[in-house]
Amino acid sequence: MNVNWQFNSNQYEPNQGMAAHPPAQKAPFTITETAIVETKDKTGAMLVVTLTSPMGAIMQRYNIHNANPKAVEIAYGQLSALCRATGIYQIDGNNECAALRGGKGLMDIGYQKGEEPDPAFPDRKGYTELKKVYDINGNEPGKTAAQPQTQPAGGGFGQASGQAAPLQQQPGGNWGAQPQPQPNPAQQSPQGQQNPGQAWQPGQGQQSAAPPWGSR
Repeated sequence: MNVNWQFNSNQYEPNQGMAAHPPAQKAPFTITETAIVETKDKTGAMLVVTLTSPMGAIMQRYNIHNANPKAVEIAYGQLSALCRATGIYQIDGNNECAALRGGKGLMDIGYQKGEEPDPAFPDRKGYTELKKVYDINGNEPGKTAAQPQTQPAGGGFGQASGQAAPLQQQPGGNWGAQPQPQPNPAQQSPQGQQNPGQAWQPGQGQQSAAPPWGSR
């Protein structure tokens, strides 16, 4: 069922709260299915999300339309937690929130209160429910994660302190050549100085001048 409804998880604080999924701690999950269904009394609608792990699957229902405002508030907080854990912040009811499909994270599965297994009743398996969700790194939604690595000045990402700088092309086309010390113009004599672009000629400047390639 498609409904004209949008959800932005950034507008709600995360809130963590009948499946064949056994109890587990931080089990990896993938959202394999999403659907919007009417409530039994046909006065509201629920977003049903299926979270699948290697151990099984669990369906989580969110009251996106309900006559009870408190039920909607709780559902929106839980849905915000799921969206932030998967990094999918905005979803649209017009396509049954298909953007969530393929989202990944970790989840805690536990028994519903009062539905724990009882040794006195071996046939009673108990019912499990989604307790918490985390991002793929195990962080709770809404909590600040580790800051990404930044690029240090003058080097590449992750470059160690004191590491040699990247090779740079030196004048003359040689890569990695050590830069040669340049003469100080203030210390040069104006006599015998070669003009840029002019070939050296014997006798130019001082009498003792010699070709640059033959000087000792």
